[in-house]
Amino acid sequence: MFRTKMMEESQKRAELEHHYTENRAGLESLEAFLSQPAPLWRRVLRSFRKPFIPYIPTLPELQPQSDKEDFSSSSAASAPSETTDSPDTHGSSPDGIQRVLFIAGEPNTPGVAYRCTRNAEAAQNAGYEARIQPCAAVGYEDIHWADVLIFWRVEYSGHVSTILDLAQQEGVKTIFDADDIVFVPHYARVDFIDGIRSVGATEERIERCFADMRRTLVRCDQGSTTTRELALAMHELRPVVHLLPNVYDHETLRRSRLGCRLRGEPGRATSEDGLIRIGYATGSRTHQRDFAIAYPALTHVLKTHPNARLVLFREKDNHRPVLLMEEFPALKGVENQIEWRDMVPLSELGEEFARFDISIAPLEVGNVFCEAKSEIKFLEASLAGNASIVSPTGPFRRIVRDNETGLLAETPEDWTRALLKLVDNPDLRRTLARNAYHDVLWPFSPEAQARRMSLALSSLNGDVEAAQAAETLLARSRLKSPALPVIPESETLFHHDILGEAEVTVIVTSYNYANHVLDALDSVAAQTLPILDLIVVDDGSTDESLDLIRIWMERHTSRFNRLIFRRSIRNAGLGGARNIGMDAAETPHTLQLDADNILRPDACETLLAAMTFGIAYAYPLIQCFDENGPIVTKKTPDLTTPPGAPVLLGDLPSNPLTLVSGNRIDAMAMVAKWAWAAAGGYYVSREAMGWEDYDLWCTFAELGLPGRQVPAVLADYRQHSSSMTNASTERAAHKARVVAYVQDRHPWINLTAEKAHQRV
Repeated sequence: MFRTKMMEESQKRAELEHHYTENRAGLESLEAFLSQPAPLWRRVLRSFRKPFIPYIPTLPELQPQSDKEDFSSSSAASAPSETTDSPDTHGSSPDGIQRVLFIAGEPNTPGVAYRCTRNAEAAQNAGYEARIQPCAAVGYEDIHWADVLIFWRVEYSGHVSTILDLAQQEGVKTIFDADDIVFVPHYARVDFIDGIRSVGATEERIERCFADMRRTLVRCDQGSTTTRELALAMHELRPVVHLLPNVYDHETLRRSRLGCRLRGEPGRATSEDGLIRIGYATGSRTHQRDFAIAYPALTHVLKTHPNARLVLFREKDNHRPVLLMEEFPALKGVENQIEWRDMVPLSELGEEFARFDISIAPLEVGNVFCEAKSEIKFLEASLAGNASIVSPTGPFRRIVRDNETGLLAETPEDWTRALLKLVDNPDLRRTLARNAYHDVLWPFSPEAQARRMSLALSSLNGDVEAAQAAETLLARSRLKSPALPVIPESETLFHHDILGEAEVTVIVTSYNYANHVLDALDSVAAQTLPILDLIVVDDGSTDESLDLIRIWMERHTSRFNRLIFRRSIRNAGLGGARNIGMDAAETPHTLQLDADNILRPDACETLLAAMTFGIAYAYPLIQCFDENGPIVTKKTPDLTTPPGAPVLLGDLPSNPLTLVSGNRIDAMAMVAKWAWAAAGGYYVSREAMGWEDYDLWCTFAELGLPGRQVPAVLADYRQHSSSMTNASTERAAHKARVVAYVQDRHPWINLTAEKAHQRV
């Protein structure tokens, strides 16, 4: 019966294709309107007779795979194979939700990357099987394979009706996903969507499209979307709506940060050519009214600042500007200060953003469409090291900390003040860019999206799992946003970068350790991991260690991909020094090493292997030693440890509940940079210095970020009277302050050893 119905539907599709051919010109305009991920009027890019050129990022053409198409760069998009009717492969598996099919209503557009490919990868990272299919290619086998169908921007049709009918009969759950309010027909008006008039589309045509999207949404079990505003609109039609924001992927992060490094030394406030580039990264002429908000301010800045440049984009083949320049005549007077860039594929977008000093994202505040737009432009600019000025729409207000991670500007006067403030203050640009990068690194990460996807899909498994997912989601929603990592002011004493790409940065923190620091550095150079970054942070030493470190680095440039030597301007304490190093690191993983300790040769390689997806930190066994050699246990009353056994740190398996009674994990651990950012960095307090690592592990526990023990001795901890632990942390008065400080930050801990105890 099912196959017969699909054959009938195939005939209907043939009739629709014939109708499409006869009406191609009009339908191409409609398809173009819906071809971009955000904002919606970027979807008006394609003219009636010219080929579609997308918003800056583009995707490769679909490649046929048998009789289906695979258009993802990852395994998440593999086409389903033939299945049988056996219970273990049936859509309504007794084991619950296992397989998710993403159905793309606009398969040839960049939105596929944001809403299908990256979300399919999130589902895979959450432990599910995930595939992507263009809607037109979905057949019975796909529906039979899946436990959940997610329809992204799918307009209702006879074919879609059949898919939904079969899904209901097969017990397959359905979710409608949208990244714009494309399901409210009465919003299809020029006063809401400027792009309609920009390319000559008609309100009637767009209204029909929105109506068909709405019909698909109404037939689905649940919804998912990118912003709270969209979720609220969708809630009027579906009781359950999952919030899955647009996120970055690891490749975008990698290329964005590489673009930053190509610009020069980290922290540099001005381009080498002395120009200040203000970038407007839009890829369609559907933003005329948005750009008009910032246009007077931009014109003023260009006229008063000869070193300012406005970066705009044009179509690659014919060099036609994306903006309709005739609507902005004042720019003709500053034509020599406009830099034109060709639109690039999505994979190269990070490098384009990295060329900017300032990124702008103007939107019409109060416009229902603009108010629902995602934060993607701020996210992409932040990853690439931009200082951003954005309009205070709802999503931007929630993510941008005004004057901390970016600037909000609503009126033309606001835009003028904000632009002048950033153009004239390179230090502010650098600070905003750094803070913005740290602030978006976790909430828009693949790791965070996998957790959201896991909750969304597990909530479909029945009453109990739905309740547990809701409990977790509500608890997480009550967590306060972490403070921004405190990065004390520092200066660069040595910088070497061959622009390779390492996976690990070793961060050595040093304070008056001239007697030991070279041993630590030699242990880093001896690592078996071939490509490695090294950052040394001196926290205001007064001994000869600075000269020793600089000379050592000059002699070891051939060993490392990146070598950076930073010195705090003022003694910042251990947490501040570690944050300086973390800020300078450009690798996914970092390994902390105090200058009086030593790594064993395979430390980085072994710990890196343990840092699988979603792991926040991994820690090894650490052998304690002193001037006499390895420290061994003495006879103990309880005889739990035999005398003569090596004294080890980090000897308990990872379990957050062990942190309740005290710290069992040394600071010599590999930490994911996104996890450090999620926690707000190491705390910075000279009065409570010493437990920064314990505080970090506690914060990870509160965020539900897992650690992993590596049961191998990979490092050596030097015990000596001048160590910070003995000289500061384990002094009675200081220990009391440390305990009070950390317990105030984490009231759930119940320490069993609050008194000072020297390590000897």
